[in-house]
Amino acid sequence: MNTRFLETLIWLSRVGTFREAARQMHATQAAVSQRIATLEEDLGAPLIDRSVRGLKLTPAGERVLQQAERLLGVERELRLTAQPDAAPAGRVRVGVIESVVHTWLTAQVEMLSRRFPAIEQDFTVDTARNLRDQFRRHRLDLLIQNDPVEEAAGNEKLDIVELCRYPIEWIGRPGLLPRRTLRMADLMRVPLLTFSRTSSPHAHVRALFIGSEREPRISSFPSVAAILSLAREGFGLAAVPPIFVRNELERGSLVQYAGPALPQLKVSAVHLDPAAPAVQAVATTTCEVVAAFCRKAGTPWAFSSLQDVPRGRKAGVSATKRRQARSRPRARG
Repeated sequence: MNTRFLETLIWLSRVGTFREAARQMHATQAAVSQRIATLEEDLGAPLIDRSVRGLKLTPAGERVLQQAERLLGVERELRLTAQPDAAPAGRVRVGVIESVVHTWLTAQVEMLSRRFPAIEQDFTVDTARNLRDQFRRHRLDLLIQNDPVEEAAGNEKLDIVELCRYPIEWIGRPGLLPRRTLRMADLMRVPLLTFSRTSSPHAHVRALFIGSEREPRISSFPSVAAILSLAREGFGLAAVPPIFVRNELERGSLVQYAGPALPQLKVSAVHLDPAAPAVQAVATTTCEVVAAFCRKAGTPWAFSSLQDVPRGRKAGVSATKRRQARSRPRARG
């Protein structure tokens, strides 16, 4: 039996259409259909229920899917056993929020290039919501973002590692407001600049005004660069991690206002479990880079969530608190 046909069945169950499975496997729809037909003939049972709209596995297809995942896992282990010292290689698609771009992404790219030259780095920068959607559709191998991710991959097992936390403070031009210690009334006087409307930081800012008689002027942006540019120009008060503008704060061109407290921005890395060696290598390197970045930045600028990783030792998923999550897709508003 051709294991490629089993892999095709797995991809179909993940992405839900022959067209998308063909795209993910760099094949034609006709080839994918033929592989499934051949697999059904070899096993003597229909695997796809063709009497309903959409793609649905038959009971036999569900049972075969479970065994196919197990067999392909064994195949991966056999390949690793045969070549235990082979360097990780291949394309790894990494989705990152823009906050990563403004902190440690450059260091990550440089370390990956030095340590794993055979890994092709493919980065996508987008909002957390869009990245989760791409991850759920299996268009990303590793997700680095700041919102809850339990629903990101449907009913598949996830390896979730919290990497770091950044305080979120009120940042603006000197003199933007008459006092540096703000009350709720002060926040009503200027536009409040924050992340996209679908992000948790935006929800936290909005929650401050629950029950308020007046509506605040909240301006939402998917681009961190846009938020920072507007704050520098004095357009409004930004709710962002101060580390984004550390140089301006130290020069005094921007200042931190003491206002209502906001939750920290927590950044996590997520991938399917088990993961391909190249994906695991990128995840491990990410942990090491983040731990080093937070040590260098120091408090109160950044806080590493990888406190159990000794200095000078490679940080990895196995050295952090590891959690596997199972969930079913939920309706999204």
